[in-house]
Amino acid sequence: MPNTTNAKELPQQEVHNTSYHDKVENFDLLYKITPVSEKSTPLLHYHECYEIVFYISADVEIYVDNLHFTLSSRDLIIIPPRKLHKVISRPSQTYIRYVFYFTSEQINQAFRNSSNPKSSQLFKDNVCCKLSLPAQAYMRMNNVFHNMYEHKTILSYKNSDLLNTYASAILQEAIFLSEKYMEKELTADKSSPIDQILQYINDHYSENITLDILETKFYMDKSYICRLFQKTMGISVINYLQYRRIMEAQQLLLNSDLPIIDICMDCGFNNVQHFYRVFKKITNLTPTEYKKHLLSTHLGQALSFPS
Repeated sequence: MPNTTNAKELPQQEVHNTSYHDKVENFDLLYKITPVSEKSTPLLHYHECYEIVFYISADVEIYVDNLHFTLSSRDLIIIPPRKLHKVISRPSQTYIRYVFYFTSEQINQAFRNSSNPKSSQLFKDNVCCKLSLPAQAYMRMNNVFHNMYEHKTILSYKNSDLLNTYASAILQEAIFLSEKYMEKELTADKSSPIDQILQYINDHYSENITLDILETKFYMDKSYICRLFQKTMGISVINYLQYRRIMEAQQLLLNSDLPIIDICMDCGFNNVQHFYRVFKKITNLTPTEYKKHLLSTHLGQALSFPS
């Protein structure tokens, strides 16, 4: 497994090492303890792979695109690939969780013998969801995570069949529990200005969005919008908009044969040269290089966007 990847950031920002995650081939499981004394500034980031976070001890907020979650101990969250997210933990709370990274190949393997064609639909729909587990379900899921992590530590990936079985069990258990405990609506507090602005940007990123337009739309002074957004998300409104547009461009580059000029316009850029400059600043590659690079490598790296 390669070393940790470099963070990709916007213009006028230095590129520095991040420890969010390495690339993964099929899956990987981490056990993380973040004591109060080691809390650091949370970074807005995304992964090329799927992610399940299973909380042993937590009192956190997380923004995933325009969704806003509050998560506690015994909660589990499923985050699909390419979802901008940021976790904000309470300063007085030790943060303990298992983090399971996996690719679509592992999903196919976990459900290849299922008689139900919709058994893995939750993952394939790229739905971000939260499960709040009662004690019995929590203990059952905790046993699977604990046993897999223990065997991974002891065996150091020597017994791939056993670890593959545990990986499949985690995905199958997550699907089973989602039928009972998934919260369907995760944006109950629509009155939050940040939630509304995020929703608007994610719905209208392909259109012309300026601070003046946001000021008129939300009846708030644009300088206040800037301060509030920077404080909450750790990034400026304009930079967040650029990331959203480039992420959509990445999807189109990988999943369509559209000419680059069409992708540029579809993602809200009205100038091809500007599109190229922003794309390369964020990914360190041109759009053409990006498509060739990701089609020939394993997905799974994380890109983080510090302020």
